[in-house]
This record gives sequence, C-alpha cells and structure tokens, in this order.
Amino acid sequence: MTTPFKLYYTPTSCGAANFLAATIGDLAFDSETVDLRTHKTKSGTDYYTINPKGNVPTIVFPDGSILNENVATLTYLADKGNAGLAPKEGSQERYAYLNDVGFVASELHPAYGALFNPNLTPELREAATNNARRRVDKLVGLLDGGKKPFLNGKSLSAADLYAFIVLGWSKSLGVNIPPAAQAYVDGISKLDKVTKAKAAMASASA
Repeated sequence: MTTPFKLYYTPTSCGAANFLAATIGDLAFDSETVDLRTHKTKSGTDYYTINPKGNVPTIVFPDGSILNENVATLTYLADKGNAGLAPKEGSQERYAYLNDVGFVASELHPAYGALFNPNLTPELREAATNNARRRVDKLVGLLDGGKKPFLNGKSLSAADLYAFIVLGWSKSLGVNIPPAAQAYVDGISKLDKVTKAKAAMASASA
C-alpha cells in the first residue's frame, strides 16, 4: 500500500459518501469496490477477511487497522482533507456536526436500510416507508424547513454528503420525499465539487 489508506465501498451504498468526501478533500487514496451480495471485492478477495462485519465502507490503513462505521470514516476523511467538511475539534460547531452525522447514521440511514429487505410484506413495507418519511421530515426540520442549504447552515459537510447519498435512494425505494428535501438533494448535486467527485467515483467503479 503506497497511499495513506485504502477505501472499500460500493457506489450505490453509504460508502459512496466516503468516496465523495475523500475526493472533495483532495486526499490521495486507493479504492476498491465490494459486491455486497457475494461479499467479494472487485479483485476477488473475500471481503470478510478485510472487514469481519462485512459492511461498507471500510478504511484500511498501512498497519492493517481499520475504520468501518460512517461516523468514524467520514469524520476521519473530513479531518484529513482540505475541504472543511468538518469543523475543528473542540469547537461547538464540531459537536453540532457530530450531532448531524449521528442523526443520519442512527435514524435516517437505518430507516431507509429497512426498505432494502425483499421479504417485507406489503403491510411492513408501508410501515417502513412511513417511518423513513418521518425521518426525512426530521431532516427537513434540521434544515429549518428547507431554509438552510446545508445542515450547518453555511457550507457542505461530511454529514450532508451522507444524507445526500441516503436520500438518493428515495425514488427506487418508493419514499416520496417533500419538496424541501428534494431541493436539498438537488442543491448538493449541482455543486461543482460534488459533480466532479461523482464522476471520479464512476470512473473508479467501472
């Protein structure tokens, strides 16, 4: 490994937020995609030998240590990058950022994640969809009803990238999000640095 770390991800999962954060932060890194159906990496390695939990993302450091939860991985990438995707440690803004990324990780993401279960009955799917919509409504509340373009009200953060990826699953999962949430997604999508990072991810994932 010649770079500071290697990122394992899938371009359609929450791991994509990590690729975007690393790229926007202008970090040097290696990456490899993972097939979560087979838990094989693109090169054919058993992914469980890299991350015993089998989830993405995983950041692997040269000494073999890993990070594999979004609150940690995204914050690490934000801190190491040069794009200001997380406030300085010890600041009040830092704790607000952690509050935001924690909300996405503990409420928004799991609510959407439940909808990927192909065995849900129609009744359970309806309940899960309604639950996801309630979490989106909470997110809109954090955005002051849509008045704020970003969770911190000022600039793009790693928490926004995480929420952006999760909300991007809405159409395919049948979650009808409110206009304020869609405007939030559209605003992030139109940012030049996000557009370029998405293009880089598409190229790396091909």
